Amino acid sequence: MNLPKHMKIAAGCMGATIFGILFGWVLFPTILKGQLKKEMALSKKTDVRKMWETIPFPLDFKVYLFNYTNHEEVQKGAIPIVKEVGPFYFEEWKEKIELNDDEATDTVSYKKRDTFYFKKHLSGPGLTGEEEIILPHMFMLTLATIVSRDKPAMLNMLGKAFNGIFDNPETIFMKVKPLDLLFRGLNIDCAKTEFAPKAVCTAIKKEAADRLIFEPNNQYKFSIFGMRNGTIDKHVVTVLRGIKNVMDVGKVIAIDDKTEQDVWRDSCNKLVGTDGTVFPPFLTEFDRLESFAGDLCRSFKPWYQKKTSYQGIKTNRYIANIGDLANDPDLQCYCESPEKCPPKGLMDLTKCMGAPLYVSLPHYYDCDPELLKNVKGLSPDVNEHEIVIDFEPITGTPMVAKQRVQFSLKLIQTNKMEL
Repeated sequence: MNLPKHMKIAAGCMGATIFGILFGWVLFPTILKGQLKKEMALSKKTDVRKMWETIPFPLDFKVYLFNYTNHEEVQKGAIPIVKEVGPFYFEEWKEKIELNDDEATDTVSYKKRDTFYFKKHLSGPGLTGEEEIILPHMFMLTLATIVSRDKPAMLNMLGKAFNGIFDNPETIFMKVKPLDLLFRGLNIDCAKTEFAPKAVCTAIKKEAADRLIFEPNNQYKFSIFGMRNGTIDKHVVTVLRGIKNVMDVGKVIAIDDKTEQDVWRDSCNKLVGTDGTVFPPFLTEFDRLESFAGDLCRSFKPWYQKKTSYQGIKTNRYIANIGDLANDPDLQCYCESPEKCPPKGLMDLTKCMGAPLYVSLPHYYDCDPELLKNVKGLSPDVNEHEIVIDFEPITGTPMVAKQRVQFSLKLIQTNKMEL
């Protein structure tokens, strides 16, 4: 049948339109999803795997310390007045090593190595890392807190040990250079032969061997990050590669071959979420992200906040916090019991880190307001202190990630120890 010319053109246009609709709305998304499923998995052949193994650029690692401006008064029981000093800026290079793929289980196991480099020119104005600031002596206070809680009868002996190890300190506070505290180390003199210092040093060496640097003549060095700088983390993490199911990519299924922790109570010991360096694609605002933070021995579930953009790329913003452990049934197993949970926004990390540390958002942002009554000089600010992650939803790639936390020690008072 011969159609008029204009009918042939119309039929051709309609066919092109139908093909365009099929390709644009049906075939192209299907092809794109299929290709993304291959590319976003942790197969040895993908670029994502290479970046996941070794992040090809440094992360910003900024540390702020609180200088105590009234430490002599605090020693007598006054409320601390603090002034934030920072940032002390470091480049953090992250890599995964000793990788072992298991085709049968679609998993890959690895260890981590983080390396830090101090960048004076990117730190706060005039900061060199060599200035002296005053803050509680973290090592002494940690020991005193643990002994006060577990073996209070030994506090008197601990005081005698401190006199030997730290050369008769007059106060529980220390004047310290930030680079010494963070990486180079503070000296612990364990060469003393008296009973109390020797007994305490023996216990320290046994309980904190992986957190101290041991030097000749029984001199120990303590720092916050020194032992993890450029060293291989001893823990083996096993995650799903996502080749069989891309929505499982990066999901942590074991640490040191254990499928659950033995730190907390009940469901809080479960390993939930990815390792925090890769996330599944095709995220929608209805999806709850989940990641496991090994340093804090717990999972986090950021929630969708709003649409955002990064350099013209459309993103979804997610935010997170520490939570209100006492009033959230899902989080109460991080406490010894619901009645012993810390105030909102705080989490006790003693069982996780072996030290009586509390984690919160900086300046007690999004915490129980009562906490701000116990210290002066803090200024909570949503723009400075919130945890924020902007994801490109199709690939699940984090475009912006601001992970901000504060670690605190609880100042204790006891009449069994003069300091």
